[in-house]
Amino acid sequence: MERRKVLVWVGGLVLVAGAVVVLRNESAPPPAREWGRFLDERVEHVADTQPLRRPADLTLTALDRTSLRATWTPTDGLAHGGFEVRWNGRTRLVLATETELTDLDANAEVTVEVRAVGPLGDRSEPAVAKAVPRLAHDPAWSDPLVQPIDHLDGPEALSPRRWRVVDGGGGDCLGLRPLNGRRLEVTCDTLDLQSNVPLRLGVPGPDGAVGRVVVTTDGPTAADGRVLVALVPEPFQDLGHLTKPYPPGSVVLTLARHGATFDFGEGLVPTTKVVPVIGTAPPPTPGVRHRWELRVLPDAVVALRDGQALATAPVAVPWPAAHPRLAFRDARGTRVDTFGVGGAPESPVPVSLVPLGTTLLAEDRDVPIGTVAPHRVEGANGVRVAARVARQGGSMAGLPITVEFGDRSAPAVAVPPAGAGPMVAEFVYADFPVPPPGKEIAVRLRAPEPFFVLDAHLVVSDGQATARRPLPRMTDRAAEAAEVPEPVVTVVHESGPDGAFPRGGKARVVVELDGAADEVAAVKGVEVDLDGQGVVVLPTNGSAGGRHEFLLDLDRVPTGSHRVEVRVLPVDERGRTRSAERPFEIRPL
Repeated sequence: MERRKVLVWVGGLVLVAGAVVVLRNESAPPPAREWGRFLDERVEHVADTQPLRRPADLTLTALDRTSLRATWTPTDGLAHGGFEVRWNGRTRLVLATETELTDLDANAEVTVEVRAVGPLGDRSEPAVAKAVPRLAHDPAWSDPLVQPIDHLDGPEALSPRRWRVVDGGGGDCLGLRPLNGRRLEVTCDTLDLQSNVPLRLGVPGPDGAVGRVVVTTDGPTAADGRVLVALVPEPFQDLGHLTKPYPPGSVVLTLARHGATFDFGEGLVPTTKVVPVIGTAPPPTPGVRHRWELRVLPDAVVALRDGQALATAPVAVPWPAAHPRLAFRDARGTRVDTFGVGGAPESPVPVSLVPLGTTLLAEDRDVPIGTVAPHRVEGANGVRVAARVARQGGSMAGLPITVEFGDRSAPAVAVPPAGAGPMVAEFVYADFPVPPPGKEIAVRLRAPEPFFVLDAHLVVSDGQATARRPLPRMTDRAAEAAEVPEPVVTVVHESGPDGAFPRGGKARVVVELDGAADEVAAVKGVEVDLDGQGVVVLPTNGSAGGRHEFLLDLDRVPTGSHRVEVRVLPVDERGRTRSAERPFEIRPL
């Protein structure tokens, strides 16, 4: 979000509308049980005098029949401290320029007011908009998709009939968080979800697409997080976690906080197609859903957010069908709502996964990778052992692998890696019939030279007679309580950002209360300590965040090392106080 400040500095004074304002000690230090404004005699508060103006372009849209998403634009000249949103007798403080209102009456008109909130709690006049959720929701987005659409709201939604779950967190990667019902939340750093509904290209639709994947998510929520929307052709759907270099023929749309980009495996055909894009969109806000689409045209791929094209690439895919996959990387906390595939009608191909072992860097010619309980393959149509293998300091090219599955063995099919050189993993697999009922089935790989296994699993093609497979484990997670923003503190000398300050002059202490959270708790005030002694108590009257600036007179601070500590206090005393520290040093004369 763009911030604009107008501060004129003259010898440590603040010029405001032609007047000179010097803020000194405004009251005696407050008693232990009393809390009010206080500035130490060495401290000046730099007040921001920009007037608050109402936000502009308040717009209400709906992703379902019982919610509204409010978006707006900060007005130029805004002294940003967040926003206050009011609807149906409720109030929410936010730092972003969007928020989602859920669990609404589908047929009742909702009046939404949004006010700018200054760092000291002052409010602007409201921007006002009205909408009926049912009328604001346009269900036509789902018309081109193969029905039914996946609503990821519980364990049954990820049954083996419709999804493969490649879990990187030891079985603890999936949560359910309240959001207009319950929504899937990613709770580990590495997770792949692959739909068992193939994407089969069809005839071009009105928008020119021959295939598409649609996913509704609020992510990625983490600063470095990524959500990958991938199309993976045969046989690479049987890979474990999706990694670079991406498999031949694959299309990977990467969603990050600051945009969307395409990556590809080898074999896509360049074209001259030009698709207009709007450029960038505001970063996603936790808890606020957006609908992303990966659209496949005969001569291009396009990424859209809420119907607007953000990225495109002029390529033609070389396959008639592929397997859609969602992959989450460092995207803990991301929530996923709905998922759909569009193209030629296609039924799901039920598949479940049985994790096998790895050997990491322990090389051997005979590598056991686990055992499989008989009930995990009972009633299946067939099984496939799939693994990624590599050699320390060498290439796997030309090295034959034999797969043993119980009392059967078969030469592995090796897929040449997209990259070259030592330590490049090779994908191998072998298919087997389902063994008769009996004891546990041992699985191992053999080769004439030492190698190791990066990952491996058993792909079970479930049939009609297959026993019910265990559903992935999901943890119910409570609604998140709003907290005050976490402070970020900087201390610089007025003469420049030197690591050690000269004796005398003033230090500028800046406290910024900002972040990516959708909802924040009201801020009672900010306290600043210097070397453990209170020098600032600044009431903020229920603000949402903002920027606070102080000048510290260094003529009255001794040489040596010092520490500034800032605390942000919530209005609700049951909430958590958040704090931050910043050291600085004053050089001897």
